Amino acid sequence: MFSAATLLSLIDRQLTHQPGARACLARHAGKQARLRLPLFSVDFRVTEDGGLSAIDPEAGIATEIGVGAEILIALALGERDALSRAAVSGDGLLATDISAALGQFDWALALRPYLGDILAARAAQAFAGFGRWRAQAHESAGRTLAEYATYETDLLADKHAVRRFVADVDALRDDVARLEARLALLEQKAK
Repeated sequence: MFSAATLLSLIDRQLTHQPGARACLARHAGKQARLRLPLFSVDFRVTEDGGLSAIDPEAGIATEIGVGAEILIALALGERDALSRAAVSGDGLLATDISAALGQFDWALALRPYLGDILAARAAQAFAGFGRWRAQAHESAGRTLAEYATYETDLLADKHAVRRFVADVDALRDDVARLEARLALLEQKAK
């Protein structure tokens, strides 16, 4: 299983390659925060250089950020502002800067030490391309639905027209039944 300490270590290691994010967090040096995830919580302290370390048990938690599964999925799909929907209590400025730091996350910088410059840049382009594709797919589906609703509404039956049609069918059925009864009487007379 994935422990909170392991996750904290991974996030801190990735932040070493994110100078903008570290600068954003350095303003809150010494403050502590709790990140509540669906299966566990991660408590951390912001270091002088904007990194993350284990908490000081003597100091209190300045802010708590609750991140649900839907927010994690949105983040994985490239939605940079998904953290703005997280539940926050405590120091709002610290929570905003944590969200901003994670929102500024640059995959090319994070993957460069492991994949090399070119492959890391290609992977970052793929992540960005997937996010753009997802947004375009949503927009295209919305446009298609709007176009269908606009142009195909004339083909849909009006409820008053349907009532008239059903009434006409009922009247025709009754007329046919009366005609059959008359024909049956005429056949009996002809015999």
